[in-house]
Amino acid sequence: MGLRDALERHNVPIPADFDERLDIIVSGLKRKPDYKKKLEAFKKQKGGADPVAPPLKRDPEDWLGPRMRWFLVAVTSPYGRTILEGLFMVVFFLSYLESIPVFGSILSAALDLVLAGGKILVKTVQNALPPAIGMIPLPYTSLAGIVIAAVFGMIVWPIIAIISFSRQDFISAIESYIRIIPPPIGDILANNFLEVNRTVARLDEKRIKVGNDISRALTQLSTMFESVSGEMQKGFAKLSENVKAVASKVPLPAAPAMPAAPAMPAAPAMPTMPPAPAMPAAPAMPTMPPAPAMSALERLRTQKTGFAAPKLTKGGFHRRTRRKAWRTKTLRKSERR
Repeated sequence: MGLRDALERHNVPIPADFDERLDIIVSGLKRKPDYKKKLEAFKKQKGGADPVAPPLKRDPEDWLGPRMRWFLVAVTSPYGRTILEGLFMVVFFLSYLESIPVFGSILSAALDLVLAGGKILVKTVQNALPPAIGMIPLPYTSLAGIVIAAVFGMIVWPIIAIISFSRQDFISAIESYIRIIPPPIGDILANNFLEVNRTVARLDEKRIKVGNDISRALTQLSTMFESVSGEMQKGFAKLSENVKAVASKVPLPAAPAMPAAPAMPAAPAMPTMPPAPAMPAAPAMPTMPPAPAMSALERLRTQKTGFAAPKLTKGGFHRRTRRKAWRTKTLRKSERR
């Protein structure tokens, strides 16, 4: 069932040029080389082509300018062409003069020289005037030089901005309008604007390049995988055919019969255990001999009475002579008490 059959089945109205439209859509999806030719022929056949935005002309050093020029061309083509083109012809008068074949080239070169020289002159005057006037030995001369440089820039920079805007040189015009602010604030803002615009343009260029590289790499990988998968399918198909051919030619041998398992012998009777021998009677424990009788002096020492038994005397050296004559040690009167 095709797309037409599905639409007719659900009662969807089908135009007369359905087949032609479907053929153009399929050609576009398959990216055939004749897609644009078929599309243009179909548009002319139906009474003119739909408005298409012009292509964007990129600049690696300028990001904002090409997009503003593209916006102006897209707006005036074809919507409101009469009114907007007349207005833009007045506003961007110099850009239309520069599009004239011979006169436009000469005018463009002359305007480039005038604008470049004017910018150099104004920047030099604004940077050199304050310190030059500040050398005069009067109070507030440096401040007076800054004021004079700011007033000079407010007069010259708008003229440069109007000329640049009329040429559709939007970056130069915006820079000139920013430099109307007195220095050094205006110079800082203008320099930062130019640097940011240049950096964004380079990053945008790198982004497009990286996207194209990734798309090209993915396309190459998909093509390689498709070729490899096709070769693998062919190889597997050929291998399957060879295996089938070999299997049909060589018969498989019959499996040998398995021998019958031998009968298991009867288990022998287990021997009985002999009775355990009787344990001998334990020998009688020897009795302790009776303790010897204690003397009367020992009994006095063991008894808890008020009478204290005399202490045993110990031998020792003589106290006066320290002779090595051994004699019995006597107790003092105080110790006897």
